[in-house]
Amino acid sequence: MVSSVRETRGSNNKEEPPMTQCRAYHKHIQRARQKRAQQAKQHRLQQARERLQREQARAQRHLQALEQTLQELGLPETVAEEVQWRLRAQQKQLGKVFGMMFPPGIWLSELL
Repeated sequence: MVSSVRETRGSNNKEEPPMTQCRAYHKHIQRARQKRAQQAKQHRLQQARERLQREQARAQRHLQALEQTLQELGLPETVAEEVQWRLRAQQKQLGKVFGMMFPPGIWLSELL
């Protein structure tokens, strides 16, 4: 049976020796270091949260300014129509290129 009682050499005394001043001091120092490390971690997390909030607020302000500028210029409808027109034109062009590279007579016969 394993015992937590420490035996001293050449003695029948089976009691643990009292904690020395040195050990108690080191345990105290260790607890203090752990506490400081925990506080530092909490401080870093708090700083990161605050930084994130500031960045989100700044991004929101920039987004509102951009939306206001677009409304003043009247661009959203114009830009959306232009983009849609270009997408349709590109799709037509790709269809033509694909049709020239792979004519229906060639690959349809292979499928059947």
